[in-house]
Order: sequence, then structure tokens, then C-alpha cells
Amino acid sequence: MQTRGQVLVVDDELSVRESMKMILNGRFDVQTADSGYSALEIAKKKDFDVVVLDIRMPDLSGIEVLRNLKEMEHSPEVVLVTAYASLETAKDAIKLGAYDYIEKPFSMDNFREVVSKGVERKQKSAQATQLANDFEVVRKQLIQLEKLSSLGRMTSEVIHELATPITGLLGFSEFLLDQECDEIIKNSLRKIRSEAERCQTIIRNILTFARKTEGEKKSVNINEVIAKTIDIKSHQFRLDNIRCNLELDPNLPDTLADFGQIQQVIVNILNNAQDALRKQNPPKIISITTSYDTEHIYIMIANNGPHIPEDILELIFEPFFTTKGSEQGTGLGLSISRDIIRRHNGDIQVYSKSGEGVAFTIYLPLIEQKVEG
Repeated sequence: MQTRGQVLVVDDELSVRESMKMILNGRFDVQTADSGYSALEIAKKKDFDVVVLDIRMPDLSGIEVLRNLKEMEHSPEVVLVTAYASLETAKDAIKLGAYDYIEKPFSMDNFREVVSKGVERKQKSAQATQLANDFEVVRKQLIQLEKLSSLGRMTSEVIHELATPITGLLGFSEFLLDQECDEIIKNSLRKIRSEAERCQTIIRNILTFARKTEGEKKSVNINEVIAKTIDIKSHQFRLDNIRCNLELDPNLPDTLADFGQIQQVIVNILNNAQDALRKQNPPKIISITTSYDTEHIYIMIANNGPHIPEDILELIFEPFFTTKGSEQGTGLGLSISRDIIRRHNGDIQVYSKSGEGVAFTIYLPLIEQKVEG
């Protein structure tokens, strides 16, 4: 949306600058300066769309002020005004980046038109710059997404390759447990079998999570989704010295949902919590609680890490918004998570306050599967 134009009028004569201000008032926000030096000081503190400059001034000429303005990061369009028109001065002004050149005396309509075109030119330029910046951000995000996609494909292949030797390990441990040997060896074999079974469970859960789904909703138990998700994350939590406390309602009813998509939401929230806690001093705690009433199932995922500032809290679900570096996050996890939950006719809310950490609450409708027959 185009905003009201910001104009700075610079002239050492009070009557001239006040008359120019009067002509432009009502259409633009106008400030004035009585010298080149004061104009530059004002322009350093505020971005202007157009600066109207008198060429002949006692301290700095309009040409010198123009040269300094064009070196600023957000340089304005500049219109030079003079009663001593000359072709050479006009050429110098254009070469230095002046937008236009107007000679005193001028008509009010002509003056307004010149300034209006300058404001329009500046605002279109600013919009083009913003679009270019937005495009660059999106381009970098797409590159990062492609990297993550490639990593995901490689991980899936590695996981499949690991499944075969672990299956063999289980088979050999079972075979050896049936042989005659002392109890010390048997205990060691049981530990090997137990750890191999745990690896097999983790691999199965990872493959389930990574598998593409068609969004088919089936009867699922949310506690089971959480348990399998924790199996995936438990090793990483141990490496970061994070304790995960579970308070899962044992009477939680099943509901119709997409197992893989709900697991993706929980993983996204847990990943964010893990990132937040990584530099936190112990204790590092993630708490997951489930409950329900007659209409909804509730999943609360809280952590005792740093709180999210209020001005950022309103933005965390926006696509591509991230407080992480470009190599650490795409800014899509929470946006996708909210979309998934809303497509389940639920919602996600976040609570964060200084000293109280962060808590995400997921609301899912309690829907029983219809029995055919």
C-alpha cells in the first residue's frame, strides 16, 4: 500500500521554503531546513521520498548536498530549484542523480507535479527493492528445503541399510540364547537382544515418520503417537542432557487422525524445544501432558527454556519466520504444524512468559470411528 509522501524542503530564505511547504501541505508530509548542513542532519535521522533543494545556499550548495544525499543508504529522489538556470548546472545535477530540475519562478501546479512524480518514483523503487529482498529470502529458503529433502532421502536409505544387520543381530542372539552357556554369557546376550530390539523399534518409528501419507485419518491413540515420537528423539535428548517428563492420561480415548501428520507436528515442536534448551543451563526439561474432555483431546508440550518475546510470539506461525540462522531452520515447521492441526479441525496455541518457559497446547477434536454394519 502506497504511503503518504515524505518531503524535505531546503532553502536558506524563510519566505521561499515556507511558500513551498504551503504548496505541498495537504498532499505530503513536509519538513523544512534552512541550510545544507541542517538538511543532511535531518536526512540522517529520517527517510524522505523527495528532497527539494535550492542550488545556491551560503554554506553548502545544492550540488554538494545532492552528492552527500546520494551516498546515504536510503537515498531520496532530489529536485533542484534555482533562479539561475544553466545547462551545465542541470547536467551536473543529473549526473549526480538528481531526479528533476525546476526554475524559479514556477507555477504551483508544476511544482506539485514534479514533487508528486518524485515521490511515486521513490516509492516504486522502494517496493521493487523490497520485492527483490523477499525473492532472495524465498530463494535461500527453497535451497535449504532442497538440502533437507536430499538429507532426508539419504537418511531413509541409511536406515533401510541398518535394518538388515540389526535383524541378523537379533537372529544370532536368539540362536545363542538357546545354546548351553553360563548365566553371565546369557545375561550379556539378553542385553544385546534388548538393545537390538530397541534399535529395531527406533528404525521402524523413523520410517513411519518419514513415509509419505495421503492424509488418511484412522483411529489412533495420541499417547501411542507421543511414545513412538519420544523413541525417535530420546537419543538426541540424552546427548543434550534434556529430561523428558511424560504425564499421559492412561484413559485417553482414540480419535480419528493421521498418525504420521500428528507425529510430524510433535516432532517439529520438540525440535524447537530442543534447540531452545541446547544452550540452557541444567535442568533442561521438556514436559508432555495429555488430557481430554467431552469434545477435545489436549496435548501440552512445555519446556523451561528462554521465553519468546511478545512481539515475536505473534509471528512464530508465519511462513518463513525464524529466529535461527539460515543453516539451522527454514521457518516452516510451526506454520506447517498449525496447518496440519487446523486441517484436523483443531488448533495450536502458545503461551510464553519470562521465567515460565514456553508451552504449546494442541487441541484435537474427539472423534470416534464409525463402525460399519
